Amino acid sequence: MNTRVVFAHALALAALWTAAPADAGAADAGKAANPWAPDAVFLQAGRASETSTLTVGLQWDWRRQWQLGERTRLSGYNEVSLGHWRADNGGGSAIVTQIGFTPTLRFWPDGESTGWFYEAGIGVNALMPVYHTREKRFSTAFNFGDHVALGHRSSGPSGWEWSLRLQHFSNAGIDQPNPGENFVQLRLVLPLHSEGG
Repeated sequence: MNTRVVFAHALALAALWTAAPADAGAADAGKAANPWAPDAVFLQAGRASETSTLTVGLQWDWRRQWQLGERTRLSGYNEVSLGHWRADNGGGSAIVTQIGFTPTLRFWPDGESTGWFYEAGIGVNALMPVYHTREKRFSTAFNFGDHVALGHRSSGPSGWEWSLRLQHFSNAGIDQPNPGENFVQLRLVLPLHSEGG
């Protein structure tokens, strides 16, 4: 089985396991009462060689976190995204709608919920219609989307954050052709409450 498929399954299981611990504290009482309430909203813009994207979405922070050593910490979130891709297909611009779900692991080197962080995620996406440009043609509407990012969360009352992402979309060899597409993206996130991971 493809390594990307195995990793996607493992991360999805981790996302489900971490989403709602059995012993939510007082700070999570409101969230426990309504687990469907998102923790943040985001706006993301990006560019590939022949395509520009604009994406909006919602984030749900994982309730479980892991301490790594004395200072570093690992957390995560699940995101649901809706994207608008404008691709140059040689005869004009083709519009592609992207709908995705992505569990993401986040590493905090200073052990706090503010400051610098690194993250990596892999999720599933539907691209409608099937994506193609002058140079590339996907064979499936279903694709994986994996990313790595470097970002920073402010320590002010709003706790907003930004990150620079490198994101890759492809179908992991489910069908051919499978050229994949790589994007550089800037992401802005506004938490909907003061705490989060």
